[in-house]
Amino acid sequence: MASITPEEYKKIGYINFGYISPALSDNNTYPDYIAAAVNEAVEKIQSYQNRNSVTFGFMTDIHYSDTFNHNIRTKRLLNAYKEISKRVFSNMLLMGGDYVNDGCKEYKINNYRELRAHLDGINYYPINGNHDDNSIWDRYFIKSDNSENMLSSDELYNLFYNHLPSHQANFDEKNDGLYYYCNDSLNKIRYIFLDVCDIPKILNEKGQLKYLKQHTFAMSQKQVDWLINKALKFDEDGWEIIILAHDWPLSSFINKANNEEARLAFLNEIIYTYTKKGSLNEIYLEDEFKIRVKIDFSTYKTAKIIAVFAGHHHKDLIECTGNFPPYIITANAMMYDNVPVLREDGKKSELLFDMVTIDRKKHRIYLTRVGAGEDRIADYR
Repeated sequence: MASITPEEYKKIGYINFGYISPALSDNNTYPDYIAAAVNEAVEKIQSYQNRNSVTFGFMTDIHYSDTFNHNIRTKRLLNAYKEISKRVFSNMLLMGGDYVNDGCKEYKINNYRELRAHLDGINYYPINGNHDDNSIWDRYFIKSDNSENMLSSDELYNLFYNHLPSHQANFDEKNDGLYYYCNDSLNKIRYIFLDVCDIPKILNEKGQLKYLKQHTFAMSQKQVDWLINKALKFDEDGWEIIILAHDWPLSSFINKANNEEARLAFLNEIIYTYTKKGSLNEIYLEDEFKIRVKIDFSTYKTAKIIAVFAGHHHKDLIECTGNFPPYIITANAMMYDNVPVLREDGKKSELLFDMVTIDRKKHRIYLTRVGAGEDRIADYR
């Protein structure tokens, strides 16, 4: 890729990062091996379900490209989810970011439209990923002096998020971002969808972005205020909370020098303080990324954060430490050219997503894997 000139990138119109789905052995959109994986998953999920449980789907990092191979595999992926959700009575698909491949604006927009067509009929809830705004295309690949191929938050909303108000999504009243929450009032569960690519838009004299979402994870002061003053606040006791973000500051990440997650480390302090019903009055980071957190959670109604879900890393991880809820990271949903490990054409491992069943009486989360990888279990307090 390094030898391709900007002119050649302009002519090609996209960059695959190896995220093009490789050759197919057949064109069946619901082959027998996927059907068998679905049957196996349904049997497990039903064994976990009870009157106190909640089940939903979680998939992330599809990196969709409107090619024949990717279209077929996306249909396999979503056909598997549709069949499972119908049989286990689950109607929420939570999506962890990085939905479509990067390229010129026309290419990017077409990929969003095609993926959304695949998702027709599914109640999907997305969060913003570091590939989703396309800002990398101008700076690194076509060497543009401006950011004309970048998608704004408004454009992304209209392409992929504008169905959410009909699904009771609560955006910030003055929101120009892509963060929101949804309430399951029957089960008293709130799903909070954070945008950890909510970075300052600063342009130089050429109109180039100073920071790209591709490599910069951060949150605006506005979103942090919304999180602590609204999303984490309830009118009654007894609610539970599930947080979703494209990436999360696991201790194994933030202890490394110069890592991408360092600017998000304050989120762990917010969660710890919220869990302990304590107070925070701290300033984090510097310059454009400075965040002030001033809050007294002791006055809040009692609610429990039971899990955080994320993607981004294209691998499975769970971190359960101390008084924190389990941090659960799931690998990439789609089989790509550059991810050969555990992924084989013509086998269930070409796909990957989790069906999540939360047993609220046992305080246990069952992650039933459909496709590559293994089932997982995480307990929460």
